[in-house]
Amino acid sequence: MTSQTERDEKSKRAGQVRCPNCFARFRPPPGADRASCPACGREWYISWAGKLAKIRKPVWETWDQHFTETQQQE
Repeated sequence: MTSQTERDEKSKRAGQVRCPNCFARFRPPPGADRASCPACGREWYISWAGKLAKIRKPVWETWDQHFTETQQQE
């Protein structure tokens, strides 16, 4: 059984996702197909079920670009 406090916390997080790379929570724009984590900059494909957002997979093109830039800096 969940308490009222737990339900309130979950409703505050509706529409938020947790970045699988850095675990920071962020709120993608409603209905967006792609969103970037503001903490680490990684980009993710997003799917929606009503107000519930889910990360589906990484946008590999931006990951490759980030990897290339990191290699050039070293």
